[in-house]
Amino acid sequence: MALGRADLQVLSIGCSCINRFQFNFFIDRNPDLASVFPRGLFDWNIASLEATLTVLRHAVTGTLTRTLEDDDQFHVAWDALILHSDLPGFSFFHEDKPHDLLADPYRRSAFVGKLRHLAQPFEAAQGVRTHLVWSNLQPNLPDTVENVISWGDFKLSENRYSEAKTLASRLFGEDTGFSFLSTPQDMEASLNTQPDVHVIDLPRGDAYEGDPFLYNDILTDVIST
Repeated sequence: MALGRADLQVLSIGCSCINRFQFNFFIDRNPDLASVFPRGLFDWNIASLEATLTVLRHAVTGTLTRTLEDDDQFHVAWDALILHSDLPGFSFFHEDKPHDLLADPYRRSAFVGKLRHLAQPFEAAQGVRTHLVWSNLQPNLPDTVENVISWGDFKLSENRYSEAKTLASRLFGEDTGFSFLSTPQDMEASLNTQPDVHVIDLPRGDAYEGDPFLYNDILTDVIST
């Protein structure tokens, strides 16, 4: 594989951390490409496709950072998930003792600062071509969001697919690339023929990372384009 790609960035736009796991597996095999996969807001969090669209709308209008900085809108659900009232369907995951975090001004400020940093790839022109990866494949995702976020909001429909591409192209440019990965039961069948939609019949279960080579062919094609 060619060394480096200074003209390209690959970002996750949801739904969960399987994208980051797969990016990291790919980087382990191709360490010279690490800079192509910058950290972003969606990496270790859970976001329905509806939440992704909300984030992209804020990014397009230049209000994403301001929204994240409104820390009065954060609250905790199920003692484990930090939610934001203005970003419904977006769950900030993997934060230790979230109730304590929001109650502690220092930790709260650090948390918002981290989100501000992770939002940067969506707020400022990067001067490189962008490829966006969206996936609802993570096997344990439906169970993880049960009673918190409607699973219907994670399904790939024609309208959501079209709006995501329209918003992202406005944000990153008309040369923006896309890879949408979905299980067959969690998407509209009419999208099967779209070249940037990848239908993968991955069984649901307790797993969350996926096979280390699950995204390999897709990411290889992205890098080679």
